[in-house]
Amino acid sequence: MNSDTILIIDSIRKSFVRNIVNIRGKDEDEKFYVLEDIDLILPAGKITALIGGNGTGKTTLFNIISGFFKADEGKIEFKPNGSLIELTNLSAYKRAQLGIGRMFQDNHIFQNMTVLENMLVADENFFGERPFQSIIYYRKNNNVEKERIEKAEKIFIDLFGEDNPFLNMKNEKAKNLSYGQQRLLGLARLLMGNYKLLLLDEPTSGVNPVIIEKIKAIINYFVENKNMTVFLIEHNMKFVLDVADFCHFMSKGIIAVSGTPEDIIGNPDVRKTYLGI
Repeated sequence: MNSDTILIIDSIRKSFVRNIVNIRGKDEDEKFYVLEDIDLILPAGKITALIGGNGTGKTTLFNIISGFFKADEGKIEFKPNGSLIELTNLSAYKRAQLGIGRMFQDNHIFQNMTVLENMLVADENFFGERPFQSIIYYRKNNNVEKERIEKAEKIFIDLFGEDNPFLNMKNEKAKNLSYGQQRLLGLARLLMGNYKLLLLDEPTSGVNPVIIEKIKAIINYFVENKNMTVFLIEHNMKFVLDVADFCHFMSKGIIAVSGTPEDIIGNPDVRKTYLGI
């Protein structure tokens, strides 16, 4: 590890139990490993991509890093402010407080909240265990509410310009946004937290090329303007080539190949087993 490392994943293993019918026709539980001895060092201030087929363990690894799953074995250490902190026994809420932000594969937008309320609920001082109470708190404290609203509006302007749909629709329900706009809102909302590391699960999934370009610009903004580190799962290989500094290819629960995106996508085994070419 060097001073530019933000996350160390050391010998992580994760199993699940599934019910099968054995050769005697009887039901039995079978333990199988989704992750097998994962070792990975994440460089700070860079964009790292994680690629691989469905079911190879990518999202499971993200769930372990962010605290939603507990690993069977191994440990994870996080270095947000110069010293290593072991995450193994910390809750998802505590990890978020330390500086690990997460965008899930689906939008996780509160459809019946307004666009602005979706931003306020992610504020760094209130995000976590009681998101709906945070909205009530804003309404009770006019000074705090004003500051948070100004913060959210500035984020919209910084990311999308002075005249943008998020400002214009801030008091409308988030369900009135298009799917692509909801993806962008999910990314913008991460700037309400004091995050050092962002885990983005398939940020370009299901959106058109225009939105993809905006997502690319936002991710670069995270790194270049906010000094964040980005770790993303992605199936769009052109996007990976355009944004990522490093890339890891997962296969059968292990990190099979690591390198630059060009190295990985040019690797004969990756091209054969994942890209089918």
